[in-house]
Amino acid sequence: MKFQKNFNNNAALVEDEQALEWIVIGNGVGFGKHLGDLIDETKIERRFIATGPKGFDTTQIQALTTINAKLLAIMAEMVTLVESALNTQITDHQYLILADHLQFAIKRTDAQAMLTDQSLFWELRSLFPTEYQVAQRIIQLINQKLALQLPDDETVPLTYHLVNIKNGDSAIEDTMIMTKLVANIISIVQKNYGIILDETSFNASRFISHLRYFIIRRLKQSPAVNAQLDPELLAMMITRYPQAYHVVQQITTFLNHERAWVLQPDEAVYLLLHIWRVTHYQQSE
Repeated sequence: MKFQKNFNNNAALVEDEQALEWIVIGNGVGFGKHLGDLIDETKIERRFIATGPKGFDTTQIQALTTINAKLLAIMAEMVTLVESALNTQITDHQYLILADHLQFAIKRTDAQAMLTDQSLFWELRSLFPTEYQVAQRIIQLINQKLALQLPDDETVPLTYHLVNIKNGDSAIEDTMIMTKLVANIISIVQKNYGIILDETSFNASRFISHLRYFIIRRLKQSPAVNAQLDPELLAMMITRYPQAYHVVQQITTFLNHERAWVLQPDEAVYLLLHIWRVTHYQQSE
């Protein structure tokens, strides 16, 4: 590949044997090169085709070529971390989105513009523990390598992006909707019982998982398995666990107001049992 021009020391435009132009990323890949020089291809960590029908569009190329050189220098380490922890492969498109997000996070920190909803930390840690931990490690890595002070707040939006990477670029809006719905449902439970749920407990984890799968199914409009529920079972549950049923009614009203969802009787019973278990065992400890 022949050197065409530098964007910075870690990003360059090159041309291959078929006269196709590529943007290549790598530590020092374009350093000291002149037009027509052969580049050291062992330094290439990522390559993006810049011409032809499969090439990036102008906006993507502009975003890629304006990413901070120091950030690009550690992108390979972050990509390895993400791919290993999430057992996935980051596509070129995902690489660009991740790099652009991190650059914007750095700019946002420099401007002291914090946009994170602090109330979502608990739910994200519970819903997406692996992605959340990877986000924390990336923030720590950036701070250490680039001598920056990105705040913990940046973990939340970064976790959303990692969830998207893990799920193959599914709509990030769904992830945000799910997180906020779970946050509100947990708030309803906690206010009614006057407790703070222990996020590390097994029962809290099971409760979060139940909510997650229920919401994902509704967002994807997947048909539920309509199990025939004995009306006497629901009546017995209401009698035995009146407080939990009262909370289920509040959650039902909330979901109907926010998403126009209607809980089926079997869904109400499962939710009631999870609420009773997560609150009963915590209160008795």
